[in-house]
Amino acid sequence: MLGYISSTRKKSCYACVKAKRRCDLGYPFCKRCGIKGYDCKYPNATPRDNFKASSHVPAEVVVRQTTPDLVPLASVDLFDPFFFQTSDSSGSTSSSSSEALDDFQLQDGWIIENPRPMPRTPLTRMLVPEIAVPSFLSEAQTLFVIRSLISLVPAMAFNGTTTFLHRHLYQTHEPQAYQDCVALSALYLSKTARTESILVKSMTAKISSMINEAPTWTLPQHLAAVQALIIYQIIRLYDPTLNLHAEAVAHNTLLQHWSAQLWKRAFDEPQPFESDYASWVFHESLRRTIMTSVFVRCGWSCLTRGGYAEQVPVLARLPVTKDLEAWDCAREEWDVRSLSILGEEENLMTYGDMGGSWSHDRSVEGMDPFAKMLLAACRGEDDPRLLV
Repeated sequence: MLGYISSTRKKSCYACVKAKRRCDLGYPFCKRCGIKGYDCKYPNATPRDNFKASSHVPAEVVVRQTTPDLVPLASVDLFDPFFFQTSDSSGSTSSSSSEALDDFQLQDGWIIENPRPMPRTPLTRMLVPEIAVPSFLSEAQTLFVIRSLISLVPAMAFNGTTTFLHRHLYQTHEPQAYQDCVALSALYLSKTARTESILVKSMTAKISSMINEAPTWTLPQHLAAVQALIIYQIIRLYDPTLNLHAEAVAHNTLLQHWSAQLWKRAFDEPQPFESDYASWVFHESLRRTIMTSVFVRCGWSCLTRGGYAEQVPVLARLPVTKDLEAWDCAREEWDVRSLSILGEEENLMTYGDMGGSWSHDRSVEGMDPFAKMLLAACRGEDDPRLLV
């Protein structure tokens, strides 16, 4: 349940005004602020009671039903990336997770109207598109997502890269967490009854080491740690022969927490890069890492709860690069793609928008594996080609 600022009293949010960009008036924040991680504030979006002694007229906040409310608001994970709002360019302070939750609660004095017919806006301009993002995945969708996740382990072992870790990400420096992850992935693929205990103890030791070192991480080290934990979680959650489910389920909370912290740091701690390409490689790897970390937990939820995708409200709002084919292109080709010309905002859309823009006349041949996993999860039921 989200809202928008009534068109009768509409005024763009401060961030869009400052950037001279069009604001879609989404509430509690517009799409641009949601993607960029800004504090989204409207000039008059405050309770009417505060204006009794003022000549200003408060904006009307109109409730609009978009995606289903899958769980009671109080039970939504506060550590998920969607609930982190970082400071904007004007230097306002960050909102805490509890403050972000308060933004979704209706306050006394707000004027609430029943939903009324509105002109349909393009899907790509809406904070949460009016599409059916599934709250339950079919068995075929669940199995496809889990197989896609499992395939990341051999990719890490053989190539040192995955669909969420670009091959050029660690060219100049390889964090320790990344080196350990590649080594343990290779050990897992070659494990025997004799080496299985070594594998289990090594993963436990590496995770404990990362927990101890977490306070001192740089942002690249933090990214590498989340990527490593994703691989360790896939191995432990989805290989029943290791009997590590209990420990892995407990560490789902750790993965959730680290991912949310990583997402927030990405906005708060700008990094220096030698080129636009290097910047894109880092930030696209980070976006895909966040998405995959949620998919790992979502896959486990579907597997153990009859297909129930608990993380849908978070997934629908996470940003995805429109040009997913750029991931595997050569540097020279990347330089002439729109990614190198347009700004970040123009190159991103929400995962919900991505699912809504899919049509059955589009080809699935040679599709980026990451894109196929995303589309299989939200459109695989009505387009079985995505599950092959």
